[in-house]
Amino acid sequence: MAFSHRQTREPIAGQAYAIIRRRILDLTFEPGELLSETRLSTEFGFSRTPVREAFKRLENEGLVDVIPQHGTYVSPIRRELVMDAQFARSALECAVVRLAATRRTPEVLADLDANFARQRQAAAGGDFETLYRLDEEMHQIIAAASGRPMIWLLIAEIKVHMDRARKLTLSPEHAPTLIAQHQAIIEAIRGGDPEAAAGAMAQHLEFLVEHFDEFMAARPRYGQELRPPIG
Repeated sequence: MAFSHRQTREPIAGQAYAIIRRRILDLTFEPGELLSETRLSTEFGFSRTPVREAFKRLENEGLVDVIPQHGTYVSPIRRELVMDAQFARSALECAVVRLAATRRTPEVLADLDANFARQRQAAAGGDFETLYRLDEEMHQIIAAASGRPMIWLLIAEIKVHMDRARKLTLSPEHAPTLIAQHQAIIEAIRGGDPEAAAGAMAQHLEFLVEHFDEFMAARPRYGQELRPPIG
């Protein structure tokens, strides 16, 4: 059955790109997986051309590897790209959260508290997909509170290589740490302490870097460099 996509003014190649990219980032398409133009175009109800164009964009982002004569594969999660993304994201988000701590309003604090309550509920119930979505929402609320809401769009582009690795942190073992870090960020904003807010944000974003090798060790094939099939 063809993929039921919404009617949109976005070009079909853009739609194909967005769908494939989302599936790569949420690990539906796993690192090392072969992506078939024919299969995806049939699933989405597109011709092969927009899928091919989407592959080119994703290759430029480092999310797929094209191996001549063999095909297009989801790229492995590469340590250096995750580290670079974390470095750039931390610089931006620490600046953003400093502003949020000085510009906070009762409405912003209410939004953060409501979001955090839902995070705790999701974590307690083992609903890690919802927890991930609420994590993203919390950071977006902070960006809006800083008076620089469009910065979140830039951060979202920068952090793509973090996002796949972040999925590996969503587990009962690590959820309490995530919740505690988010609480520290929110309380620093509530207290109007920009340096404490920046410190809490930096610690939160460093967690992935500090434990990256541990997370990858649990799924070593996710980091394996691709080699053309023999034969």
